[in-house]
Amino acid sequence: MYKTYSIMQKLWLFIKLFTPMCITQFSLVGGTFIAIFLTGQYSTIDLAGVATGYNLWLLFYIFAQGTLMGITPIIAQLLGAQKTDTIPVIIYQGFYIATVLAMTILLLGIFGLKPLLNFLNLEPAATAVCLEYLKAFALGLFPLLWVNTLRNTVDAHGLTHYSMAIVVTSFVVNVFLNYSLIFGHFGFPEIGGVGAGYGIAGACWTNFILFSAVTLFHPKLKEYRIYKDYFGPYWHYIREQLQVGLPIGFSIFFEASIFSIAGLLMVHFGSAVVAAHQSVIAFTNVFYCLPLSIAMAATIAVGYELGAGREKDAVQYSYISRIVAIVVALAICGFTFTHMESISSLFTNDEDVYNLIYRFLGYGVFFAAIDAIGTPLQGILRGYKDVKIVFYISLVSYWGVCFPIAYILAKNPAYGPFGVWIGLLASVLAAGILFTWRTWYIQHHKATITK
Repeated sequence: MYKTYSIMQKLWLFIKLFTPMCITQFSLVGGTFIAIFLTGQYSTIDLAGVATGYNLWLLFYIFAQGTLMGITPIIAQLLGAQKTDTIPVIIYQGFYIATVLAMTILLLGIFGLKPLLNFLNLEPAATAVCLEYLKAFALGLFPLLWVNTLRNTVDAHGLTHYSMAIVVTSFVVNVFLNYSLIFGHFGFPEIGGVGAGYGIAGACWTNFILFSAVTLFHPKLKEYRIYKDYFGPYWHYIREQLQVGLPIGFSIFFEASIFSIAGLLMVHFGSAVVAAHQSVIAFTNVFYCLPLSIAMAATIAVGYELGAGREKDAVQYSYISRIVAIVVALAICGFTFTHMESISSLFTNDEDVYNLIYRFLGYGVFFAAIDAIGTPLQGILRGYKDVKIVFYISLVSYWGVCFPIAYILAKNPAYGPFGVWIGLLASVLAAGILFTWRTWYIQHHKATITK
């Protein structure tokens, strides 16, 4: 990041931040998609096991990832204020938090995984694949969370193109290992879906090594002497990161959990409805990479300007992020409405499922568009460290609005499964309105930085 003097300079800098982040997020989503796709090509049993394992750890990872995002606005504001002496200490506290989170997830898996799989009544063959997949994935659990601290540090310095290059590289490693281990190519053993777990673990270690190299050797980062100087745990800095990070983690968890609950409600309407619903969810998840990247860029830009004491510039960046978000939302709507038949046929050859996907897409496109406007507002508020209000808004919008509406309408024969989508739409609309109000309020009626 650096000081800008005009709107066009700010727009260009924001695009330079946003674009690599967007490619990074698409690479992360793409890696998971390839793993699931290749496993499905190998066998249905392996796919069931891998998909179950992936869905089990995903919510825990989302929470952990969100919690570790607390380091981004802290470092961004310190850079803006040119107070960089404490940054190495803060990075180490991020490592400690990541390690504790990884150990917690690992212990939950060791003691709770088998009882949970028994409760889900997964068939024995798929259960065996699921267990072995998660054991393989666990080899990369610690570097996966350590990387979040390193990546957030790199991104906070405006070096998002390095993050892009590293994640794209790990994507290639992931695909290679998946292809080689699932099917037994290039001299590797054929181990089916379990190979997807080793593929992810390999990608995690690749990310960790490369991000560590950037931290050690880049001119902007090597002065921090990470891995050379040691800093022990400091409760003051850990508490600061958790005060920012935990509300972010819970906010993201609340939003992600509505899709899990929606999927469970859809089960009552039969396999065709479930297949159609999951297809549209997969479609919207791809587009979610765009607003999420805008939000991350907004956090960095707004936090940097606030740290430098340039309130007006912070507000200008917030408006730029919202304009970019609106353009993205319009693009999503335009693309989807002009390609609804092609999108529907992409996911299935079954006529009944096709018709359901086509109808669900009408709801899905508005969900993606509204979310594309609301999500960047969360990034702006994180730049202000206004994370507690984001937590409350997420709780009210996603659990207080979505669940009751979706449940009541799903029970009404006039709405059925479409009632679930109405609940999803209502939640993102409520969140968007409340985030808009909070952004306006904090920029006009509160101090610049929430201490």
